[in-house]
Amino acid sequence: MLFRRIFNRIAAARGKWGVYLLEVALIVLSVLLAIQADRYNQERKNEAKLKAYIQALYQDLKDEQFANRNNLLDCKEDIASIASCIRLSQYDHNDSINMALDHFRQVFSRGVFRAFPPTTFDIMTNSGDIALIKDLALRKQLAATFAFRDNYIKQDLRNHDQLTKDIASRMSPYLDFLCMKRSDGLHQCLTDRHGFAANGQNDLFLFQQTAEARAFHLMVGINYFEACIGELEGLYGAVLAVEDVYSE
Repeated sequence: MLFRRIFNRIAAARGKWGVYLLEVALIVLSVLLAIQADRYNQERKNEAKLKAYIQALYQDLKDEQFANRNNLLDCKEDIASIASCIRLSQYDHNDSINMALDHFRQVFSRGVFRAFPPTTFDIMTNSGDIALIKDLALRKQLAATFAFRDNYIKQDLRNHDQLTKDIASRMSPYLDFLCMKRSDGLHQCLTDRHGFAANGQNDLFLFQQTAEARAFHLMVGINYFEACIGELEGLYGAVLAVEDVYSE
């Protein structure tokens, strides 16, 4: 009788522990399922975010490439205009001076109109979302491309703007720039013809050298951007279902 009571108590205790263990197991399983579901949802969000980033990044690269090619065309025209101005300004004839100053005026009126807003790559880097791109080689390639854009292409255009202002200031003693804007007989805009012939060549040669350096950097930058565009198309071709406004 005593042994039966002891056995019943042990059995009852075992039943309670079994319930406890089952409850704990269910709690643990629920937590694991919740973690897995949260992880799955986060992965879906990251995939959607990466898709949006890739599309925006691709469009940024295409926009930059479009601007680089246009700037390269303008730069080549600057080089040709400056070379013609140097050559024609050597002749002390009104016709030659008129044509020389017309080329010079073209460079000044053409100018450089280019903004450098923050790129998608900048946003991804600053927010830490660049880690969404798992391909480390692509991340390094993008970093190198946009670093070249900021350190060379962007700086070249700023230098061109500043050099244009500096040359205008140095030439102002013997060249009336207001007259050049409204006159067809440009030789009349020379307030000191001898000063222009003696000193203008040095400024023009400096102008030409900086324009040639700018053209070289633009060509290198175009190659950088072209490589990145190709790499994105190869890795994320299915994601890049965006209209290319520069294809026509």
